[in-house]
Amino acid sequence: MTEPIDLARASPARLYDALLGGKNHFEVDRKLCHELLDLAPDLRTLCTENRRWLAEAITRMTTEGRIDQFLDLGAGLPTTQNTHDVALRLNLAAKVVYVDNDLTAISHGRALLADEKNSFFADADLADPAAVLAHHAVTAGLDLHRPVGILFGLSLHSITDLDQAVQVVGDYLAAVPSGSYLALTHPLNPHDGSRLSSFSTGIAAKLKSAFPWGRFRTRDEIARFVTGLDLVKPGLVDLTAWWPADEQNLSRTGAGQLLMVALGRKP
Repeated sequence: MTEPIDLARASPARLYDALLGGKNHFEVDRKLCHELLDLAPDLRTLCTENRRWLAEAITRMTTEGRIDQFLDLGAGLPTTQNTHDVALRLNLAAKVVYVDNDLTAISHGRALLADEKNSFFADADLADPAAVLAHHAVTAGLDLHRPVGILFGLSLHSITDLDQAVQVVGDYLAAVPSGSYLALTHPLNPHDGSRLSSFSTGIAAKLKSAFPWGRFRTRDEIARFVTGLDLVKPGLVDLTAWWPADEQNLSRTGAGQLLMVALGRKP
């Protein structure tokens, strides 16, 4: 029997959908969304830019790294520029496996992919790499003997313990060969008393009321996830530093600084 969705508690996947302007959320998610936007009005743009960056990472993995299979960990709800939309636009033979354990994401993800031949959904916890990699959707959809593009789009902060999170990333990278890629976006808090630190702490505190397990991390902590990888320029940077000035949609003093991004290749 499927576990019922708790309508009294916000869901990270539904909150993200609300911030993106989607329709798959409830009043409890909308309430938290509006409270966050009161603190940081450009969070909507930040979420849109996060999707834009992930699409850019998939494009680079496909065109520069010749990657044709992707593992999207903590995929959330279907939205704009889904991984399979981007990948299949570039290569009709590309394969994608989405992984999430959010009940709403599972329901909508399966419905979206019902008629897709090259895209699959694994209802599993990304924090358990052994279970994910053994899931029938992964074993059917991906050939782990060939390079894979692994995506952690705003999902690693859901693992509270940093050492565990680093081990989780390491386990996935150990399961794929040289030439594989890792793309990640992760919320930042420098914890240095700066204006950015205070801003980030306020956002994190608001989120913690609904998601006590979430962690905003320092740049050095986030860097541990990509240690040993060959980073694509400009390396591990905040989102506002990735794009050239004429392609930038976020203020360099706003919420864009809250998100660190990196794309790296396994040597």
